[in-house]
Amino acid sequence: MIVRKPMILYYDNGQEEKRRSLEKALEHMGIAFVPITGAHFLQTVGHLAKVKGFPARKIPPFQSTPEITKDVLIMCNFTEEKLDMFLNLMKNGTIPQVALKAVLTAQNCFWTFAQLFQELEEEHGNFYCE
Repeated sequence: MIVRKPMILYYDNGQEEKRRSLEKALEHMGIAFVPITGAHFLQTVGHLAKVKGFPARKIPPFQSTPEITKDVLIMCNFTEEKLDMFLNLMKNGTIPQVALKAVLTAQNCFWTFAQLFQELEEEHGNFYCE
């Protein structure tokens, strides 16, 4: 069985200091850090997470890039223990809080980063409206 190193995909939404702080904390934890930029928004999450079988999508040059208005963090290849530890460190303030968080799944790896953002936004909004 191949065990892949835990990885974080992170879009900082212009919060560079937060990104640097998060990247430094993850380095100490042995978690790979992949910064996401606007150029990645139309790529699949599976491709960004380096999942086999998810090649880069060819994006037409005239394709408009969706707007992502919050910072987004995607946890990939985490064991349950590592996930609990990471979320506890975020909860107690050792690692900066992030607006929207997700775990890479068999379903969302097919979505573009922008689609995952939209889904998280909808879930987040519904969570607070109920």
